[in-house]
Amino acid sequence: MSALNAATNPEIETPPLPGLAMDDLEILVVEDDAGDAYLIETALSRIARVGCLVRASDGVEAMALIEKGVTPDLALIDLHMPRKSGFNLLLELSCAGHDFPMVVLTSSTARADLVRSKLRGATQVLSKPDTVAELTDMLRRVVAEV
Repeated sequence: MSALNAATNPEIETPPLPGLAMDDLEILVVEDDAGDAYLIETALSRIARVGCLVRASDGVEAMALIEKGVTPDLALIDLHMPRKSGFNLLLELSCAGHDFPMVVLTSSTARADLVRSKLRGATQVLSKPDTVAELTDMLRRVVAEV
């Protein structure tokens, strides 16, 4: 099948280039709570498209990782963290021109947190669900949009 046919027929998928895996996404998890981070990483490990997980315990560590060359396809960001909050991280990433989706994953139910997050560049604001199964389903939908 030629590349021209694949480009003109949306039902035909173009195979990835040799040596490249189209579905190996690098995901940055910015979460200060070790238990929540473990649950998020467990849920993400069940999603086939996820290739690499990088964890930062706060916004300062996340920015240091990005400055050292981490280039995530998606960032999952908690809001309330020490040193640099998720709000400040969102703002700094947006101002620096990073174009990867930034999804807030929070325990907060405050409408003000949702609005502040969106104004600072969050593509989605999601409440942390109660079970790993629900979290996996939620993150599977998020990853499918990347």
